[in-house]
Amino acid sequence: MLGRHVCLFALSIAVSSAGQAESLFLTCVGGGSATKHTSSQAFATNSDGKSASGTITSTRDVGFEDQVNVEIVDGAGKIRMPRTMLPTIRGGKDGWFEIEKLKVGEKEITGNAAVSFLNSPKVRIDRVTGNISINGKSGSFAATCRPYDPATVQRAF
Repeated sequence: MLGRHVCLFALSIAVSSAGQAESLFLTCVGGGSATKHTSSQAFATNSDGKSASGTITSTRDVGFEDQVNVEIVDGAGKIRMPRTMLPTIRGGKDGWFEIEKLKVGEKEITGNAAVSFLNSPKVRIDRVTGNISINGKSGSFAATCRPYDPATVQRAF
């Protein structure tokens, strides 16, 4: 499903006096498939002048490549989701969505992206491999994440 791609990434871990990580900034490049709804309508008339109509609705998976950003600061997390996985009606602020039920462990980070009241995809980041997976009603996404430090990151141009 995923082709080879170049991963451009980076992270900031600010260590408190207790040795706990306070901030984590990730960029994750990968791909997935989005569930898209389609509908078609048909109309027919026979020789007697009688007519009929019908509507067919279905879903189809559409492949895509994109980037996801994750920020965890002082125990609160937010995520910038792939646009193609977002419904028309959604929450969020400036493209970012809160990560609810956030759990930051030694080996993984988990939670739910609060996209809308009907759609909160599950987010899982493996801290050993750097892989992220996002799975929900509107599709799935998988990528490899790299940390970066927003204070020192170099611009590409």
